[in-house]
Amino acid sequence: MKAEKVQKLLAMVCRNYQDIATDFDITRKKEIWPEIRVLAEKVKDGDRVLDLGCGNGRLLEALKEKQINYLGVDNSANLISLAKNNYPHKQFIVANILDLDSSDEVIGNDYNFIFCLAVLQHLPGEELRVRALKEMAKRLKESGEIIISNWNLWAFKKHRQQLIKNYFLKLFGGYDFEANDLIFPWKNSQGEEKTNRYYHAFTKRELKKLAGLAGLKILSCKKERNNFWLILKK
Repeated sequence: MKAEKVQKLLAMVCRNYQDIATDFDITRKKEIWPEIRVLAEKVKDGDRVLDLGCGNGRLLEALKEKQINYLGVDNSANLISLAKNNYPHKQFIVANILDLDSSDEVIGNDYNFIFCLAVLQHLPGEELRVRALKEMAKRLKESGEIIISNWNLWAFKKHRQQLIKNYFLKLFGGYDFEANDLIFPWKNSQGEEKTNRYYHAFTKRELKKLAGLAGLKILSCKKERNNFWLILKK
């Protein structure tokens, strides 16, 4: 994918989350995924937790009984504002997952756990995904773990059909995205289409490859009905 296209997609993703922040906050106040609650059990009192792409701070619903040092990071100022309102006693900052060092605030390192939930799927191109993983590795304690989720878009018939169509379009030069890229509408809590958003449909094999390219070790990589779950360490 050309660099110009990559930058346009990044800008689109950032703009979309700014535009839908209030509706997104509403849709993310439902019961949190049970898989997250299970993974959150790994976190112990006193741990340092970095939540990259924190959105409205929803992960804290699974961590609220724990005495932890938490930092939520997102590149959407509107979502960070909502997160601060939802969890006023926790710390949130605006920063770019692709360049955490450029943040005006100190993010620090030596985190016991870094959560990155439904974020990599919005980064166009392998280079940026590997870069994001390397940014996480820099912040991770030697014994720490990175916990990643991405939607399993192949599980949805309409997306699977479009992905197959895109593959053949790409094969014959009629598609200027990656073959496994999709753009489809985001709907609010009333089911109304608000904006088009960019997603990358991962495969299990691809996620393992990304971990290897970032120099990270795989503790677990599994596919469930709606999500891929990846746990990494240095």
